[in-house]
Amino acid sequence: MTARTLSVLVLALAVPLAGGAAPLPQAAPPPTGPAATLASPPTLELTLTQAVEYALDRNPTAQRARETINEFNLQVRQVRADALPQLDLTLSAQKFRDPGLRNSPAFGDLPDFLPPEALGPYSFNDYTYSFRLEQPLYTFGRVGNALKAAREQLNAVKEDVRSVESVVARDTAIAYYDLLLARDRLAVFESERASRERQLERVKDRLALEDATRLDVLNAEVALANLRPQVLGAENEVAVSLARLNEVLGRPIDAPLELTDGLQLPDPLPFVPDYEVLLAQAARTRPELLRFEYGRRVLEAGQKVTRADTLPEISAAGNVGVSSFDVNNLGDLSFRNWNVGVFLRWKLFDGFRTSSAVGRLESQVQQSRLEEAAFRNALAREVERSSGEWKRGLEAVEVAELAAEQAAEAQRLAEESFQWGAATVLEILEAQRQVQQAELSKAESYYVALTALADVKFLVGLRPDVPLDVVLAEAPLEGPAPTEEQQP
Repeated sequence: MTARTLSVLVLALAVPLAGGAAPLPQAAPPPTGPAATLASPPTLELTLTQAVEYALDRNPTAQRARETINEFNLQVRQVRADALPQLDLTLSAQKFRDPGLRNSPAFGDLPDFLPPEALGPYSFNDYTYSFRLEQPLYTFGRVGNALKAAREQLNAVKEDVRSVESVVARDTAIAYYDLLLARDRLAVFESERASRERQLERVKDRLALEDATRLDVLNAEVALANLRPQVLGAENEVAVSLARLNEVLGRPIDAPLELTDGLQLPDPLPFVPDYEVLLAQAARTRPELLRFEYGRRVLEAGQKVTRADTLPEISAAGNVGVSSFDVNNLGDLSFRNWNVGVFLRWKLFDGFRTSSAVGRLESQVQQSRLEEAAFRNALAREVERSSGEWKRGLEAVEVAELAAEQAAEAQRLAEESFQWGAATVLEILEAQRQVQQAELSKAESYYVALTALADVKFLVGLRPDVPLDVVLAEAPLEGPAPTEEQQP
């Protein structure tokens, strides 16, 4: 096996979708000169689809994965070179010293009349240049199967790229929802802080009118002070979520972002099919499952390449050049020499190296099948979990919306009662706390539902911004064509 064909087989088999996408927003060109270090990055306004497109275009991990396609395109061309003619040029200039007849085993039998100078050593120069052309004629499938393995490896790499891009798209969606949830939490706390500040002012006004006690003022001040750590924590959560989303997008972590989508369920709600339908969709579009098939084809082609090492290789070769003791004669074609011939090379015994290599590749094929079976089982479990999380999230959204409406109405009644002296400050504060909790629960329920939906799409091999029900209704995507052994 040549070094080129061997390199195809020892490459690692693991190396991150379709869907409509809005055009990427174009940021203004960055400033140059001294102002470049002072100016902050421009603010980007992104929908979820635009964020996914931006991340797939700019994320360093996705870019690196796509670069591997270029690498393996060159690998295919490198393997193809084994079937093409090889032309070599050899140049040499050598100086020789020969001991002459003194080194002859019959030196003692030489006649006495030879002059002494004929027995001494002598030196001469040799100048040579030659061209050698070699062309494989028949390799018993070695080159053809190596080329097939390289092409299948290229297909496998493309699925690896899709896998990386799928992870990047899912991470972008989760980071997008994380930032939305963090900002909603901060908005809830800030609204609650404003409400408690107004409540404190009311209590102080009523204390001035001797309609409230000093304890009522202290209760309102303590409630406001207790809210400040929560506001600071929410602000830090926003900063961390912004940094995470910018990291996935391939931007500076503190670059400003404006998210135009909100934590809202799509209208109409997407239809999530049954468990079996989701698994069937995953078998068609999940890149890791397609990657297993391509990987086994690489190994099977590698077995054929390895077996071919025990078969003969027939090639034709020719050599033409000029050789002379005088450098001035190199341009004289009368000093040329040439040879041409057909050669057969046959490795008759290699110490069981080839059979061991074939057995090792067969073992790797079996390992791939077992690994795929384990992956399918884990995938089935995750599909079941994520589809259940989606259904639970929808129920939680309904409950949270009802609880938020109830808390808002309770707060309104408490404030009215407080105006007429029928409610205390503690009752007002408790009503405000219930509203705050209900708003947070509503935001978190939307977050749970949306992230579960994104997980469902990821698990079946789809981008998080594509309509699940529309894609599943389309014609199934074609995976790898069956091999000769798999055809009926």
